[in-house]
Amino acid sequence: MALWRNLLRRLGLGVLLLASTAACSAAPAQAWPAWEGFKSAFVSEDGRVIDRSQEDLRTVSEGQSYALFFALVAQDQKAFDAILKWTENNLSAGDMGKQLPAWIWGKKGESWGVIDANSASDADLWIAYALLEASRVWCNQTYADKARTLGDLILNKESMEVSGLGLSILPGHTGFVLDNGAVKLNPSYLPPFMMARFANAWADDSRWAQVYLASQKLLLDNGRTGQYPDWVLYNNGEMNLPDDEQRGDYDAIRTYLWIAMSSENDPTKAPLLKQLSPLAALLLKRQNMPEWFEPMSGKFSTERGPSGFQASMAPFLQAIGMPELAKKFHTESLKTSNKEAWLKYGYYNGALSLFAQGYMDKFYRFNSLGELLPRGKEVKSCG
Repeated sequence: MALWRNLLRRLGLGVLLLASTAACSAAPAQAWPAWEGFKSAFVSEDGRVIDRSQEDLRTVSEGQSYALFFALVAQDQKAFDAILKWTENNLSAGDMGKQLPAWIWGKKGESWGVIDANSASDADLWIAYALLEASRVWCNQTYADKARTLGDLILNKESMEVSGLGLSILPGHTGFVLDNGAVKLNPSYLPPFMMARFANAWADDSRWAQVYLASQKLLLDNGRTGQYPDWVLYNNGEMNLPDDEQRGDYDAIRTYLWIAMSSENDPTKAPLLKQLSPLAALLLKRQNMPEWFEPMSGKFSTERGPSGFQASMAPFLQAIGMPELAKKFHTESLKTSNKEAWLKYGYYNGALSLFAQGYMDKFYRFNSLGELLPRGKEVKSCG
């Protein structure tokens, strides 16, 4: 408790209300038709998540990380282990504790393999989180060990001190510190519940507490206009948007989702939602989510975003106190197990929909420690 009191005072927020830590759950797999549909459309038998909209039939580390989380929520350990094995063998050269996952793998001429070996920290964080929570849910120490070694690698390879923020997670291992010294960051890479979980679980490494603080400040700084950008620059303590990337669209859409799904007892949730009240008013007026915003100019698309955008706003509207409108947006979620419907819906829309639909239909929650609480779990000791 003392750790969190000190951290939250530095953010100027109240004390986090801690929930009891769940040790593990032995509940059987739960029926989740949407996961079965997504899995049949996009996940191969050996655990590769395929983006079929791309000519190279690529796999991105983000897709692998999301699928791990969905498999855990569904209590589908067979799929979880297959996805984990494929990810480690093909994106991390067989050892995720020594090599961060490459972010793109796919067809290269007549062969298959890594297309871009740079890492993507959002995927890396989600993989570490899924492993950490799987270790609790399934009482599996191997998962816990893998989570910790990957977490250490993330800190060692993908973090740096950023003026104006503190110790921050970079979007990847290379390419995000510009020639003029500016650091390029992505608010959607840092879900509040996830950063809280790491700071709690690995409190013996104070860097995670520092990263937690920086991530919360990043979200608070960048939500002041009522919409989030995809990318932001910090340079000598000053915050700006990149000249060629003024919009928030296919990355930023996730930020609203992560904030909305965080626990009601998360101390940053209320101030973050308050900042986003102009977005809620716009959604009420439009009855749909635009494809893009320009947070600095105030401009936004006249076109509605794709179905996954609409689905992903349902948890936000529910969290901000607009349950009837949330129900309308929730109808955009795809709940069927039909493979063809999922193929038409598409990989990224599908991932957004699974996050939102699973949350809205109470397949999972997060507590104030950032722990995953899958539906119907009887918590037992792993001892």
